[in-house]
Order: sequence, then structure tokens, then C-alpha cells
Amino acid sequence: MTTFADANLGHDFISGKSVTGLLHFLNKTPFDWFSKKQGTVETATFGSENSAARSAIEQIRANKLTLLFMGVPLSSCPILLGDNKSVVDSGTIPHQQLHKRHLMLSYHFVREAIALGELRFAHINGEFNPSD
Repeated sequence: MTTFADANLGHDFISGKSVTGLLHFLNKTPFDWFSKKQGTVETATFGSENSAARSAIEQIRANKLTLLFMGVPLSSCPILLGDNKSVVDSGTIPHQQLHKRHLMLSYHFVREAIALGELRFAHINGEFNPSD
């Protein structure tokens, strides 16, 4: 299972909220997608992309469970691909302190899923990210 995640910072000009976009693939075939305005206004791309990564992990967990209930075997660890290098690096190699509580909670949610081995988080160039 491969998931592509992206966020569009400040997409809604009236509220200033970003939009999360997710595409889920199974054997190179899209089987689920998600697009929704985020619940908080972010002032930087890091916050909106981190929120998108958290949403992606929540959906990966739900999709894995659904596939297991349907009897579909998952032979490998799901892969989450994002086009923001700093979000991917902070999720896989923790090295910074966060001062906003909602960012901190999303950050730890992403870190925990990676540390537990639930998925692999990797960077993809924005030109090749279909959710961009």
C-alpha cells in the first residue's frame, strides 16, 4: 500500500485554511482518496504538511484494518510519500523542538507510527506527487 500526501497552504482565501490531499494506492491502483479543508489555520507549510501526514496515517491505519477484515494479505509495510523534506526528516529523524501544541501532537503522532514500524515515510519530489 502506498499513500501520497500533500497540503496546499492557505488554499481558502476567506478563512486562510489549508487543504489536505491524499491518494491511496494498492498494487499501483488507486483505491481511496481524500481532500478536505484543515481544521486550523497554519502560518507555515510545515504545519499544514504535518497535519496532512497525520491525516494520512489515520487513513492508512483504517485502510489496513479494512483490507485485513476483507482477507487481503499485506505483504509489505505501507509507504507514505510526502513532498515536504522537513516534515519527512522530522518524522523519521527527530531533532527539533516544537512550540505550538497542535503541531506538537501531530508531530508525535507521526513519529510514533514510524517508530512502531506501522509505515515508512519517505520524500518524493513534488513534480512526481500525484496528490500535489
